[in-house]
This record gives sequence, C-alpha cells and structure tokens, in this order.
Amino acid sequence: MIWVAILGSAVATYLVRSLPFAVTVRGRLPAAASRYLDALPVAIIAALVGPAVVAPVGALTHGAEPVAAALVIAVVAWRRSLLAGVLVGVAAVAVLRLI
Repeated sequence: MIWVAILGSAVATYLVRSLPFAVTVRGRLPAAASRYLDALPVAIIAALVGPAVVAPVGALTHGAEPVAAALVIAVVAWRRSLLAGVLVGVAAVAVLRLI
C-alpha cells in the first residue's frame, strides 16, 4: 500500500511540474491565466506569512511585525515588486526593533 502512495505522489508531482512546459509549448496563455499566474507568488507569500505576523500564537502581535507587514503591502502595491517589498520589510523590522 505504501508503494501505491509513493508512486501516486511521484506521478502527481511529475504532472504538476511538467504542466507549465506542456501549456507554453503550444502558444501563449490566455490573459486571465497570465494574470492569475502573475498574482500567485504574492498570494502564496501572503498566505504563508500573514497568519504568522497577525496571530502567531493565537493572539494578535504587537511590535514591529504588523507595521513592517503594512509597509510591505504598501510597497508591493505601489511598486509591483516582491524584491522591493522584502527589502522594505527586512529594513522596517530591523529599524523598528532598534527603537
């Protein structure tokens, strides 16, 4: 039974990783799919980091993290750059923890 799970996972992983190559070989993606894929990294980062910043132990966070998160959101929305958002967030946390 364990081998079936391992083989099933391998097939699923292969299909998920090879899908972009199969789609892009035929031509361009539709505009809606392109917009979706462009927004996906930001959504994944927000889903992973958001709960840890807002309520890491079930209680709201006080301190540098919520302020840095707000700055990151503002910079990414303004500049449309994840790198700029990460740099501003790291700098904001560092400066606010010194204060």
